[in-house]
Amino acid sequence: MSVSEYCNGNTNTLQVIDNESDNKLTIIQSTTFGKELMFTIIGDGIASSVVIHNAEDLRKIRDYMDESLRWMEA
Repeated sequence: MSVSEYCNGNTNTLQVIDNESDNKLTIIQSTTFGKELMFTIIGDGIASSVVIHNAEDLRKIRDYMDESLRWMEA
């Protein structure tokens, strides 16, 4: 698995690539979207996206990820 972060001024991107398949998770934050965060998953040549429109939903994701990190580090 590889994780890379990119920034080109208006857009910040975090990309996670599974080295054993063509599966990718891309998280995009861009001022061109307004205040939205886009999660795109690509696997088997099919892309699916979820757009987070508000801070409360993003906080729920953050809390879940924080708990997952604590679990993995334990």
